[in-house]
Amino acid sequence: MSELTPGFIVAHGHRLEDLTDVAVTFTQSYPLAPLEQETVLVQSNGIAQWLKINLAQASGIAAMIDVTLPARFQWKAYRSVLGDNIPKTSPFDKDRLTWRLMRLLPELIEHNPHFAPLKHYTSDDNDGRKLYQLSGRLADLFDQYAV
Repeated sequence: MSELTPGFIVAHGHRLEDLTDVAVTFTQSYPLAPLEQETVLVQSNGIAQWLKINLAQASGIAAMIDVTLPARFQWKAYRSVLGDNIPKTSPFDKDRLTWRLMRLLPELIEHNPHFAPLKHYTSDDNDGRKLYQLSGRLADLFDQYAV
């Protein structure tokens, strides 16, 4: 095992299995010291879960690994450089955006004929579940576009 200078590594590929093998090999070849955290950027929440599961299976455990989306990482970097004057979470963070869309969508659906399919979809939504689900999926799409 050789010494490795901390830094930024980019691994790009079209096969998720190959990228997972690279991540597993790298983390096993260059283990971090206890209580140090590894940050891995991925393009979607699904890939994040996939990577966590495969890292845990390969090593027996996956701890101190922050698998995050680039937008969240970028926001954390802004805060570390610009200080606490910036809010802790981005206004475009998926969770916050879901609730913002849930607040805005009913009026758009009601008054815009382009949203007729969505109006039909949410017409029997008495408890707001469909609207929340729709808002979450739209927020996820926006989050992926930010990548």
